[in-house]
Amino acid sequence: MPRFLLGWLLGLGGNAIGLLLAWLLLGSDFSINGPIGFIVSLVVFAILSAFFTWLVFKGLDKKAATILPLTGLISTFLALLVTALLTDGLSISGWGWLWGTIIVWILSMVIWVLPGPWRSYRAERITKAK
Repeated sequence: MPRFLLGWLLGLGGNAIGLLLAWLLLGSDFSINGPIGFIVSLVVFAILSAFFTWLVFKGLDKKAATILPLTGLISTFLALLVTALLTDGLSISGWGWLWGTIIVWILSMVIWVLPGPWRSYRAERITKAK
């Protein structure tokens, strides 16, 4: 399995856990509408999150590593916003926007710091880019 795909699947798992945790903790402010709606929303969210992360990161200066965590937070919010607008599987209101974004982002960050082959791949890409 290609390393990129392995990393994306790991991110998909982290996003699934984050969305479910936000749903459990936030109640009516962050609701998931059925298992099929969850799966559709999860896939749309994961694709959008990867796209927005790439888009925001591409616009940054290479020396702007200090704001790198903010790119993930912004990308998570944008992906949640577009997913909620495009699918019927995810409904967010009120404080769910703030806390849902933070919960999903934190879970995504925790998943990405786990050691594994996707980490060495990212390190190789960064080393080759210099």
